[in-house]
Amino acid sequence: MLGLGNPLRGDDGVGPRVVEELTRRGLPEGVTALDGGTGGLDLLQVLEGWERVVVVDAADVGREPGQFVRFTPDQARLVAAGDRFSLHHAGLSEVLTLADALGRALPEMVIFGVQPAGIGWKEGLSPAVETALSVLTDAVLREITEDEREKDHAQDSGD
Repeated sequence: MLGLGNPLRGDDGVGPRVVEELTRRGLPEGVTALDGGTGGLDLLQVLEGWERVVVVDAADVGREPGQFVRFTPDQARLVAAGDRFSLHHAGLSEVLTLADALGRALPEMVIFGVQPAGIGWKEGLSPAVETALSVLTDAVLREITEDEREKDHAQDSGD
């Protein structure tokens, strides 16, 4: 699990906060939670070599603050022209585009984009995003544990 964002920029810090919350709750065996900061194009190196990655980032997903949307890179590429789903200078869409251009294989990826209320210079999440944090973390944990169960089932059935 990769949490993106800057905790000193208000709701942009939602990714690292989810990493903290998952670490506090305890992760399934074999799962890593990583604070990717604002990453930029360095994310390409971070993503390489992983089998599957769940990304959490503040994003303009056209919802109420604190609401989130789950999507895949293929779905993200459909809206990449405006890079609405990342608030960073070189966001996830640039990383995906660069990987395609270089012929680099990326892991299977699921992205949780969280609508921010504000991303100004202030520490801490807005009340709306803070309130949604538990539900968001539950959704990310479900995503992670369902993937782990599917792997176990495939191994048990000899796939």
